[in-house]
Parts: sequence; structure tokens; C-alpha cells
Amino acid sequence: MLTQALDRWRRLATAAVVVIAILCTGAFLIERSTSRVVLQTGNVLWMATSAQEAVWTSEAAVRALYLNPQVDTVAARRRAARTDSARVLLRALRVALADDPLQRTRVDSILSGLDDWERVFVRPVLAGETMTRGLAFEGTQAFDRMAHPFENLVGDASQLRAELWRRQAALLWSAFVLILAALATAFVAVRRLTDGLVHKAEEAAERQRVVEEQAVELEHQTQVLEEQAGQLEEQTAALEEKVAERDSTLALLEETSRFLDSAIDSSPYGIAFYDRRMRFLRINKALALINGAPTEAHIGKTIDQMIPALAPTIRPILEQVLQTGSSASNVAIEGRTPAQPNATRRWVVTYYPIPGPQQSVVGVGCIVQDVTEQHQTEQQLRQAQKLEAVGRLAGGIAHDFNNVLTVIQSYAEVLSFELEERGEGREEVEAIRAAADRAAGLARQLLAFARRDVIIPRDVNVREVILGMQLILRRLVPPSVDLALELDEEPLVVRIDAGQLEQVVMNLAINAVDAMPDGGRLVVKTSAGPAGDDGRPTMTLEVADSGTGMSDEVRERLFEPFFTTKPAGRGTGLGLATSYAIVREAGGRIDVHSVPGDGSIFRVVLPQAEPSSDVKQRRSTPVRGIDVAGGTERILLAEDEPAIRSALSRILRAAGYDVLEASNGGEALRLADADSRPIHLLLSDVMMPGIGGKELVQRLAESRPDTRVVLMSGYTDDAALRADLGAARYAFLQKPFTAREVLLALRTALDAS
Repeated sequence: MLTQALDRWRRLATAAVVVIAILCTGAFLIERSTSRVVLQTGNVLWMATSAQEAVWTSEAAVRALYLNPQVDTVAARRRAARTDSARVLLRALRVALADDPLQRTRVDSILSGLDDWERVFVRPVLAGETMTRGLAFEGTQAFDRMAHPFENLVGDASQLRAELWRRQAALLWSAFVLILAALATAFVAVRRLTDGLVHKAEEAAERQRVVEEQAVELEHQTQVLEEQAGQLEEQTAALEEKVAERDSTLALLEETSRFLDSAIDSSPYGIAFYDRRMRFLRINKALALINGAPTEAHIGKTIDQMIPALAPTIRPILEQVLQTGSSASNVAIEGRTPAQPNATRRWVVTYYPIPGPQQSVVGVGCIVQDVTEQHQTEQQLRQAQKLEAVGRLAGGIAHDFNNVLTVIQSYAEVLSFELEERGEGREEVEAIRAAADRAAGLARQLLAFARRDVIIPRDVNVREVILGMQLILRRLVPPSVDLALELDEEPLVVRIDAGQLEQVVMNLAINAVDAMPDGGRLVVKTSAGPAGDDGRPTMTLEVADSGTGMSDEVRERLFEPFFTTKPAGRGTGLGLATSYAIVREAGGRIDVHSVPGDGSIFRVVLPQAEPSSDVKQRRSTPVRGIDVAGGTERILLAEDEPAIRSALSRILRAAGYDVLEASNGGEALRLADADSRPIHLLLSDVMMPGIGGKELVQRLAESRPDTRVVLMSGYTDDAALRADLGAARYAFLQKPFTAREVLLALRTALDAS
């Protein structure tokens, strides 16, 4: 019975649901169709209203411009121009009303009226034309013809939308009433069917209640067991979590310990930790390497056991830090370690306390930085700065000295020529010239020392250069050292600056003398060598001593800048480095042979050059008159030293030249500007007050580009000018010079193509 009743109830419910679904679907379709029409009507009404508002706004703005032209602003004209947006909306409305001929006709009438109104009234007003009453009246009539269709269009659209809303509401209420009726019918049918089932349902419910009570009790017992099992699982998980956390902490501690050990060992600075008994607790590889023992050998050992030479210096500092609990920063320590017992090193150390419980100090940490090379470099830099100052002083002295020697040599030569013409003896004058030559050699040595000489590579006879250095070499060598010159009689010619060659010989000789503090033998020897790699013959300059010699380590670093084995104040470490650079620049090399305790031999190997005429004609040969051709060209002479200027002017005029004299660069420029005749050559000193020689050459070239140039100087600190002279951009005369040298330089410059 219950099954049949349930089956009837299901069929009735299904029928009710089907009826309700049909009613809802029909209502939905009708409402959807109506909503589409309402939506379209609303769009039409919105476009019509918006177009009407735009036209009305434009009419108000145009009328305001017509009545009061002073309100003509950008905003007013923008409102007057809103007819364009109205026209766009009306055209869109015409498309939307394709199925409504009446409304579409009204839109066409509005568009036509809008065009007439713009043509008759709007455009003339915006153009600022004079409007008559007749035209204004005609514009008003055109606007009225357009306004009536607008009002009809908007009114009909509003009425249509209101009618559609009323129909839609009535339809929805009808559908709602039908659905309620269907639901009420279904409710009554279901109620009648369920009344007979209530009793049976109550019996079934009682039986179900008993079963449910038993199920609840069983579920309660199961829940109790599950709670107990959950608690056991939670306790097990908590215990496992604590074990995992402990394992993770131990692993992190081990990783941190390894990281700290690696960081300490990889530090370039020495790091160590001491306990209160000054025993090593930890030391990194850098400090262990300084101490000369493995890291593990330090652990537990005291500083007296590991570094006995430094312990007396370090112990008071550690005691102070342990007692005061304060750091000792940047402590300078100097001494020797077991790793380098023969070398004195210098360190900068910072000691700091290691805190313990209750503000106690349980140990000391230290950070060690080896600053030996930095300290040596600073000392070498200070020494180099001192030598630079001495060099500048020497260069200045050489400059003044060369000016004086130029006067002496020039007048001695003039006097020699005059005595020769009168047939009188010239022995005293030749003695003056010889003394001036020796003094000039000393001046060249001063310039070489100061590194202010002009570098001009030329073909020079090595034998003659060394012979010219005899006086200064013998003054350099102490009496306890025997100096021997073993020079090849054949001319060995190399292309190098003579001053730089003298500097190389001087540096090697000084190095040899310093290697023989107790005396010995110094030999300077020249000889022809075999052909080089390029097939050119070479020559060898040897400087040998019987001194202390040197180790392989010293020999490997011999030519490094600032490297020296001499005590402070005795050397800069630049002499051999400079010599090496000079020889390499000349295409040669320096070979060193040395044995500790058995002296050293420095061999300078240079490629030979073909002897030229200026090398073969030695200045030591007596000159009977000036054998250089003179000339009739005009020479502009610029020299600030009156004596030199007078002597040069006398020599040049004696040779037939027309000379213009100037005491400085400014006067020389004024003479050149005032004289329209050609100036064939400028002979100028480099260093003059005001406008110097270099600036004079540049400014004179602007007005007289064909004028040849010969510069002269005893010294210049202008590195750029020295480079230009060395590159032969200008002809150059090194003071002091002879009359023959100056005339030869002028003739060569004038005859050059």
C-alpha cells in the first residue's frame, strides 16, 4: 500500500512540475520578447531625448551669441556646435526605426529642419555676420519647424514605452497567478495522499528511532575509541616532531660550525682565539702560515711555545685586554717568526675581549694583517718624493749652470778665433774651453739624474761616452774600490740618447759600488758582440764587481720598480728599473750573472748602428776657425740671458746672418709683426719669462708658417715639449753648445727641404 501511494504521489508531483515548467517557460519567452521590445523602445527614446537636448543646448548658445556677442567664448562656441552630435544621434535613430515608417519620416523631417536652421541662423551667427530682423525671424521659424517633429517623436516613444511596460507587467502577473494555482492544486493532492501514510510513517519512525539510538550508542563508543587513537597519534607526532627538530638543530649547528670554520680559514687576515692562560683555542690557516706551523699544532699551546720571538711583545697586550675588557685596535707589531726567521715583517693587529657569564672575559680574539709590503711601498714612495725634489733642484741648478757655460764657451770660442787670426797663442783659451767641456759633462749628469733632459736618440760612440764620464765615475768610486776601464778601441756605435746611456752606466756603477762596502774591483768593459736575432751586429757593455753577489730570489726581482735590498735612505729601487726601461727602448737587453759571495756581472747588449759623420768627427779635435758655411738669411734670436744673446748675435753676424734680437717671446712677436721682411729662422730659448719658446713657436707659425725653428735650452720641466723635441718635431740645441754646433744646426734647418 505504501509503495502504491508513493508511486501515485510521484506521478502527481511529476505532472505538477511539468505544468509549472510549461507555464514558467511560456512566461519567460513572452517576457523575453516583451523585454526586447521595451529595450529597443528605451534606446529609441534615449537617442531622441539626447538629440533633442543637444539641439536645444545649441539653440540656447547660438541665441546667446546673437543677443550678446561679448559672451563669445570657446565654451559658448563648443555648446553652439553640439548640433553635430545631435545629427549623429538622429542618423543612428533613423537606422533603429527602420520598421516604423511614421517615426522614420519624423526623423527625416528633423534632419531637414536642422540643416535649414544651421544654414539660415547658426552659421551666420558663428561667423559673426550682421543679422537682420528678417533673418532672425526666418531662423526662429526654421527652428520651430524642426521642434514640432522632435516633440512628436519623443512623445510617441514615451507613450509606446509606457504601454509596453503595462503589457509586460500584466503578463507577468498572469503567469504568477497560474503558477500559484498549479502549486495550490499540487499541494492539495499531495496532502490527501500523505494523510494515509502518516500512521505507517509513524510506526516506521519509531522503529527507525530505536535503530538510531542503537547506532548513536555504537557511534559514541566508536568516537571514544577514535579520540583515544587520535590522542595517541598526536602524542606520537609531537614526539617525532621534537626528535626531528632536535636533529635539524644539531645539523644546523654542525653546518654553522663548518661555515664559521671555512669563513675563518678562508680569510686573508690572520685570526686566532686565546684563553685566559694565553693558549691557542683556534687559529686559521693564514696566521698559522705566518707562524710557520700547522693549525692543529697550535691548539693548546701558549704563545711562548709557538712564537717565542714575538711573545714578549704580544703578552702585555693580551694581559691588558683580559684585565680591562677593552679592545686594542690597530696595534703595530714588528718582528720575525719561525716561518721567516731572517726577514723582519710588520703587522697591524686588533685584539678584542671574548665575553663570558656575568660580564667576565673568558678569552681574547685577534685579527692580524700583514702590512710589510704596504709599509715598504710607503717608505719607497717617500724616498722617491725626496729624490724627485732633489731632482728638481738639480735640474734647476743645471739650467743656470748651462746658461753660464754657454756664455763661457761662446766667448772662449770667439776669443780663440780672434787670437788665431792674429797669430797669437791660444793655450789659455783652450784650457778655458776644456774646463767648460768638463763642466758641461757634469751638467749633463745632473740633468740625467733629474730626468729633465731632452731625450734625442742619436748615433753615439759608447767608448767616447764612457771616457767623457771618467771624472764623475772616479768621484763616485771610493778609494777602496779599484776602477778599471777596458774599452774597445774600435768605434762601437749605438743609437741611443747619450744622456740616457750615461744614466745606465751611472746606475750600474752605483749598484756595483754599493755591493762592495769593504772595497773591491769595478770593471767597465765594452766589446763587439755577435749578430742578434735580426742579423744586426751587437755590442756589449759590462759592469762587473767583486762584491757580495745576490741570490736567485733577488735576481728575479732585480728590475722591479721600488725593489731594493739597500737600507732606508740608501736606495729607491728605481735605478735598475729605469736602466732596464732605457735599454729595452733602445732595442737591447740586460743579462745578469751573480753568485752569492762572488760578485756580479751586468751585461748590457745593444744593437750596433752605422757610424755617421757626426760620430766620427770628435769635438776634441782642435777646430781651426769655423768650418761651417754661414749665410745671409734673417734670424730672429729670442734669449732672455743678455750674455748668451750677445754672444750668439756676435757669432751669427760674423757668419753673415742678419740678426733680430729679442729678450723674450713677447718682444720677438712684436719684432716679427713690425718687420714686413721675411724671417727665415727662429732661434729661441725654451724657458723665458712671459711667453716661452713653445708658445712663441706656435704663435709665430700663425703669421709666418714658413719660418724654420731651432730651440735651445739647458733644462725644461715641460714633459710634452721634451717628447716633441725627442720626436724631432723641432731642431734642438742642448746648452752649452759651441759656435760650430749652433751654426751647423742653423744651416741644417735652413737647408732642409
